[in-house]
Formats: sequence, structure tokens, C-alpha cells
Amino acid sequence: MKSENKKQSSIYVITLFGILLTIFLIYSCSTDEYNYTNETATEVNSIAKTRSLVSQTWNTGNVLIDSVANSDEFYEFERCSEQLADKFGAYTSKLNNEEYDKLMESLNDDEYMEDFIKKANLEEELRQMDEAKKGLLERTVFLRLSEEERLLLFKQYAKSRELAKRKILKTRKEGNGNSKCEELRQAAYTQAEADYNNAIAKCKAESPTTYCYTQALANYRRNQRAADKEYEECIKE
Repeated sequence: MKSENKKQSSIYVITLFGILLTIFLIYSCSTDEYNYTNETATEVNSIAKTRSLVSQTWNTGNVLIDSVANSDEFYEFERCSEQLADKFGAYTSKLNNEEYDKLMESLNDDEYMEDFIKKANLEEELRQMDEAKKGLLERTVFLRLSEEERLLLFKQYAKSRELAKRKILKTRKEGNGNSKCEELRQAAYTQAEADYNNAIAKCKAESPTTYCYTQALANYRRNQRAADKEYEECIKE
């Protein structure tokens, strides 16, 4: 009798354990699916908001420009170009004046630039830039845009993005966020970014685009530094 009771108790314990394990597994799977869905939705919403901001700000009325601006390929191109520029800027900001001047003088030196790209760890960003540009050229009507339309596309995007994230630099001399000096600097930044993106897009696939990209990056960085210098001079007046 005792043996039979023990056997029944063991069965109850095993059954209870199985039920608890099943409930745990179901809850775990549901949670993973919920997290994955949320992460995916967040990423998609981020892309949608970026494109929405651009199109709402422009209203150009140009069907070709608006078609490119609202494409995933254009967003990906801009994302990769910004990522590449940020990493290039972060690395060059650590160079002293002599090292920076050497870089500017060696942009056409393949051996020097190959070494520089490795030191700055830009290989992956350059590869992604290649892929993003390929998508923009092959899967949108970008190539049908005139030079003027391309510059408008990039400039308007830069303006929209800058308006969205701008943090006005305040100083004792300026006192508010409507300074003429800051407005001039932001205009120079916008133009520099538009010229940079246009230069990247013009780098031809059949030529060594890596060095074409680094030249575009160097010019972008040079223009940013010039804008900063002019800003510093402006606020002294």
C-alpha cells in the first residue's frame, strides 16, 4: 500500500513538473517574440520618421526628387555616408596639426591612404558605403536627376536633419539661439554635407572608389573646420 502511494506521489510530482516546464517555455517564447517584434517595429519606425521628416519639410513638387527622397535606398545611403563621415571625423580630430597636414597632402598617395584606412579602421564603413551607393544608383531614379537636382536633394536633406537635431551653441557674447554667427555656421555645415554626399555619389564604381571616398571625406572635414574657424572669428566681432 505504501509502495503504491509513493508511486502515485511520484507520478503527481513528475506531472506537476512537466506542467510548470511547459508554462515556462511558452512564456519564454512569447516574451522573445514580443521583444523581437518591438525591436523590428522600432527600427522600421525610425526609418519611416526620417523619410517623413524629409518629405514634409521639402514639398518640392519634383516627382523625381521626392521619389528618391522617400526611398529606403536613399535613407541607407545617407545613414552610411554619415556613419563614414563620423568615424573619419572622430579619428582625424585626434591628429595633431602636422599629422593632419600630412593626411591632406597625401590623399593621392595610394600606399599612404591604404595605411591610413587601416589605422582609422574604416574598411567596413567603406564597404557598406559601396553597397548603399549601389542600391541608390540601381534601384531608384537617382541617375535621372540633373546635377542641380542632386545638389538640391542632398542640401534639403542636410537642412532637414540639421533642423531636427540642432543644438545651438550659446556663448556669453551671443546670449541666444538666433545668432547670425551660428546661422552662418549651420549654413556652411549644410553646404559641406551636401557637397560631400554629392561627391560620394559621383565616385565611379569602375575606379578605385576607396580613395575617391577618402578625398570626399577630407574635403568635408576641411570645410567643417573652415566653418568652425569662421564662426570663431565671427563671435569675436
